Amino acid sequence: MIYEFVYKGETKSVELKDNRIVTFGAGHEQIEVEYLPDGRIMMRAGGLTKELHAATNGDKTYVDIDGILFEFGTPSAEINGVSGGGAVLTDPSKVFAPMPGKIVKVMVSVGDTVEPKKHLVILEAMKMENIIVAKAKGTVTAVNCAVGERVDTDTPIIELEVAE
Repeated sequence: MIYEFVYKGETKSVELKDNRIVTFGAGHEQIEVEYLPDGRIMMRAGGLTKELHAATNGDKTYVDIDGILFEFGTPSAEINGVSGGGAVLTDPSKVFAPMPGKIVKVMVSVGDTVEPKKHLVILEAMKMENIIVAKAKGTVTAVNCAVGERVDTDTPIIELEVAE
């Protein structure tokens, strides 16, 4: 199955060959994804190993790699003439909750400058606290959530003016 996403203005593709191996991008770099018995998901490429975090909500799957959230949606009928699916790198100017939950702490205010991976909000979901981070450098333009508020995945909880 082929998935396509946009990263830094370029369209990239990922081919899922089985449950563990994917081919990523034009260079066909092999990336191994391993599901560990303790529930963790590890990704290996060359000598680099990263832990992935994934959550599903309805027809969307969210994968977090080092604080950058990838959103995978319902597969489209065709991409570049090949049957497959679609994926989109989420807009870095809008920060969404990866799953429905309750806001425990808001760590930024309108006007604050943030860097990638800066802690923005703590969300409690499934009895776990999840730290939501910035995906890009920018200035906070809106805080659309408050402590104690329940949020869903379809409305941005933080909005940024992304710096170039």
